[in-house]
Amino acid sequence: MAGPRVRLVVTADDFGYCPRRDEGIVEAFLAGTVTSVSLLVNGAAAESAAELARRHSIPTGLHANLSEGRPVGPARQGASSLLSREGFFLGKMGFREAVAAGDVALPQVREELEAQLSRFRELLGRAPTHVNGHQHVHVLPGGRTPSWA
Repeated sequence: MAGPRVRLVVTADDFGYCPRRDEGIVEAFLAGTVTSVSLLVNGAAAESAAELARRHSIPTGLHANLSEGRPVGPARQGASSLLSREGFFLGKMGFREAVAAGDVALPQVREELEAQLSRFRELLGRAPTHVNGHQHVHVLPGGRTPSWA
């Protein structure tokens, strides 16, 4: 009797961060060393990365981001517990400190993550194959990705 079949999934995060990183990720996918990618929808190269994913049929998930760059959701338009005064996310340590201090408004987290999911669907025309968190913010209390139905 055959044993259970095991499949190793190697996901390259930060797809869409910048064109050079994306080129390396696609090269690794085409070589068979990467099996999927996670797209930063607020990354500088998100649109071109989405095109690469479509062109090469790369299984693509959402790399939920609450720590780096600018938001894609309603927080862009005004004050948010997720952002600095300059309109950027607080950074990995800044977000962790804000969560620990109870300064992060959970409805704003949900709004931003839903906006990122919506942006993903705009860019790829489908739902993500998976969701994970940029800089592991999904493991912090208050940073967990909501379930989207």
